[in-house]
Amino acid sequence: MSISCNVTGFTGPPNRNFQFILKKPNVFLNIISTSDPDFAYGMFSGRISNKEIYIQRLSGSSVLLWIKNLQENDAGDLLCETLHTGGVYYGDYDDEAKLNVIADTLEASYSGSPSQSLSEGDPLQLECQVSSQTFQHTHLMVSWFLHGEEDENPRPIITLDRDLTVKPGAGFEDRYRAGLISMDKVEDTTYRLKMPQVQQSDQGKFFCKATEWIQDPDRSWTQIAHKTTAACDVEIKRIVAPDAGSFIVYLKASKGPLQEGDALDIRCSVNAQNLPGHFFSVTWLKNQQKVAQIGSSGVLTMFDKERENAAEMRAVKTSHMDYLLTIRSTRTEDQGQYQCEVWQENMNEDGTFKKIQKQISSPETVSITAKESDLAVVMAMKDAVTEGDALRVVCSVSGFKGPLSVSWQHKKDSGASFSDVISLTHEGVMKDVGSKYQSRNVQTFHSPAGNFTLELGASATSDSGEYKCIVSEWTVQSNGEMKKANTHSQQKAIIVNSVESLMKVSLKSRTSTVPIDSPVELLCIVRGPKVSLAVRWMFQPRNSTVQTNILSISHTGEMAWRADQRNYQLSIQAQPTDTHFTLKVPRASKQQEGQYQCQVDAYQKDVQKALKNSNLLAVIVQKPVSKMSLYSPTSRLETTVNAEAKLECSVTRTTTNTSRFTVTWMFGSQMLLAMDLDAVVKFGPAAGLEMDQRIRMEIRQKQSFQLTIHQVRTSDSGQYHCEVEEWLQDPLGDWYSLKNMSVSTEMVVKEKEIKLRVQKDNRMLNITNHQAGFTIDCVIDSQSSDTSVFEVTWFKVQEEGPVTIFTARRDGILHSAITDKNLVFGRPLATHYKLTVPQISPTDVGQYYCQVEEWLLTANTWKRFASDKSGELSIYVHTEGDSKIQINPLGITLAIAIPLICILVLVIILLSRKGHKKKPELKKKKKKKDCLWAEKNGLTLVPTSD
Repeated sequence: MSISCNVTGFTGPPNRNFQFILKKPNVFLNIISTSDPDFAYGMFSGRISNKEIYIQRLSGSSVLLWIKNLQENDAGDLLCETLHTGGVYYGDYDDEAKLNVIADTLEASYSGSPSQSLSEGDPLQLECQVSSQTFQHTHLMVSWFLHGEEDENPRPIITLDRDLTVKPGAGFEDRYRAGLISMDKVEDTTYRLKMPQVQQSDQGKFFCKATEWIQDPDRSWTQIAHKTTAACDVEIKRIVAPDAGSFIVYLKASKGPLQEGDALDIRCSVNAQNLPGHFFSVTWLKNQQKVAQIGSSGVLTMFDKERENAAEMRAVKTSHMDYLLTIRSTRTEDQGQYQCEVWQENMNEDGTFKKIQKQISSPETVSITAKESDLAVVMAMKDAVTEGDALRVVCSVSGFKGPLSVSWQHKKDSGASFSDVISLTHEGVMKDVGSKYQSRNVQTFHSPAGNFTLELGASATSDSGEYKCIVSEWTVQSNGEMKKANTHSQQKAIIVNSVESLMKVSLKSRTSTVPIDSPVELLCIVRGPKVSLAVRWMFQPRNSTVQTNILSISHTGEMAWRADQRNYQLSIQAQPTDTHFTLKVPRASKQQEGQYQCQVDAYQKDVQKALKNSNLLAVIVQKPVSKMSLYSPTSRLETTVNAEAKLECSVTRTTTNTSRFTVTWMFGSQMLLAMDLDAVVKFGPAAGLEMDQRIRMEIRQKQSFQLTIHQVRTSDSGQYHCEVEEWLQDPLGDWYSLKNMSVSTEMVVKEKEIKLRVQKDNRMLNITNHQAGFTIDCVIDSQSSDTSVFEVTWFKVQEEGPVTIFTARRDGILHSAITDKNLVFGRPLATHYKLTVPQISPTDVGQYYCQVEEWLLTANTWKRFASDKSGELSIYVHTEGDSKIQINPLGITLAIAIPLICILVLVIILLSRKGHKKKPELKKKKKKKDCLWAEKNGLTLVPTSD
């Protein structure tokens, strides 16, 4: 590339000095100057010394900058400056141009046979592949060239121009127009030359040339790259017509001077005339000795088995009449006179062949010169390997002719001497294994490409140091013995890093502070060599100094859970540079709060090489904020002695629907009773030995807690505190408290007032109709409690005292003491009881009243609280025919009572004298006296409409 720089319109001396500078972002790089030899930066000075960059002066005010082998780093803004050179200073001048460097991605190749042997009139077809990977918009031009033996320069045969037009070369126009030369583009990268009928003048080297062009802004085209392929050497044999019934044999060997190691092609061609159904057996001769043979049946025979086994020599039938012998890597002993011996054979009926006639080609001499030894050794290996990996050291050998041997040596450090590791003879035998490596897996081998490789299996840190390969070339002496000809050596240092020094373990988490029941992910990252890893996840609970094992993974893959597997999840992901072990806690609990750590062991072939612990990572599991609120219906409760007091507190708002509560009732500063999460109640010191029988707590609805005190006393007065604590259950089933709240109620116990009152009005009732009855009413005017129940008993006043006639118990059971009458009980109101005596008789005369007992339920026990009786009902009965005579009940009573008292006194006196025998009889007589209420019949209840 060349760029011109001209300056005009200046004053002063005619010769101006120029300097070129490459401008890149934020930096200026000096390239070259006409006046200062030290102007260039180091990156350009070497190229200036090699004349790859120089300035060509065209005149005193004009120069050309030449850059050969343009590099990608040369791209940028190219600044040309012309400096003041003397006289009056009028200033310096500069200008710049943009230099874009397009990477050379043009590729051209020929992959066909390096040589072909054709006869006049045979078709020729050659292909080359051309491609470019540049990002710029470029055009390609592809040309086929022929370089004949008598041509000074290659001649273009045909060209596909950059504008996709086909142009024949000079001298090939007529054949192009006749269709005897053409060029096709196959797919995107293949360019095919076709010559249907070759001529004798076509003999020579055919090759393909590709040129890449780009169009400048001024619409002109500039060539930016070109590539030439390898050539194909085409031989065109002149056709000589043989006599009828005969054939001619031609031999053609590779042209040009051959050196050891070059390929040699020897082609035999048969030109037959009027030989239908013919078969040929072809034999290659060197100095009249058989080298190879292809029989009439196509069977190949190689007479140098060593060369055949080494794939150095092969023979094939390339066409119906062409046979090719190829020696891939020639030796000096391959030189000499070569000939082809061809037998015409006919096939017998039994399948055997009968020789008919033979032709031998003209001899052709092949010369092969020995190469001078260019033995060179280059050592290649990694600068460092990892302990346990195989250590490989490669010595690449080039420029050799004969067999090679190698010896490997090693020294630990610069102050030590080399010691033997292993050797490989030129015959390929390993020997001389060093004493330090007798028990090691050490080997060396030789590749056909000339590379020697030393391999130490399972390297150790002690294998660090310098390695030397000593390569020797061997030649064959005239007596057949091998002699060491040349020896070269190279050495290089290598470091074996321990696994422990390369391994890094870290533990991190995106969310280490989470609410209860939220997920936590812990990521253990292990960086280092590719070895087997054993991992242990350790956990240290909060406020503990002991680490526990959650999970262990052995280096062979076995997994052992020490904690409940349901509470954790594990995933393993192998990355190109590290391995990720992720421990996930799907639903964190307070039990899982603490410090986590992953411990990693590295193993190689079941041998532990390293132990590394990660950093400790604290995980904090937070309780949710409580939303609980507590309510008490009253702050003061007044009640009376022996009453039932109920104190209540209710939770009106909870944090979750699954919240549970513990409740403690305090009396003053002492605990009265407490209920745990399972609703088990426990009495406290304030309950004492007696009060625990009178108190109980129950849950009303779901979140309402009631304390009941039975038979309250004045000593029960005071402040009662309801303390409620909200609890939630974490994912592991543990309950944890959120908030403790309390409400207070003052209870005042007063002495209870008896308020039971029964109507006490005295009444008299005169009855004349014996068929009628009478009703004894019992009306309660007031009661001590709304929860009171009553037991009512009716009495009749007699001489010996009141006699029970009927009882209505508090539990609803009715009992009548009268057996000869059906008494009727009724309760029209809750406080109105009545008893009806039907069909009155004279014996029913007398006074009646009722007595009411008030009962209250205290401590689940019914107790009689008060008693009161009603006024008396006096019953008078008129006998038949004496309706005007008023019967005085009191007189009747006295008339009956006085004789009875007298009789009783006499009986007592008699009994005291005569003994106790008469007592039963007297009692019987007493019982036989007339009684108004005989218990002969059961009570029949008749409903009343009152």
